Amino acid sequence: MSATVEKILEEVKSLSSQERQELWDRVAAEAASDLDDWERQIERDSNAGKLDHLLAELKDDIKAGRVKPLDEVINEP
Repeated sequence: MSATVEKILEEVKSLSSQERQELWDRVAAEAASDLDDWERQIERDSNAGKLDHLLAELKDDIKAGRVKPLDEVINEP
């Protein structure tokens, strides 16, 4: 672990529970923002046809029987 991360962790330990909750809320909001950026990039790539090869591969896998229904996968032990 880097020295910077170690220092941050030490600082987090000194926060009150309210401050810690505020920090986690802000970290979660930043992560959600990053996800939104990623989703927008996926949408742009999809609209530009950059993901068409993945869709074609998926369709081939479905036709060849290499894909299980989602409910089977979720319910597997």
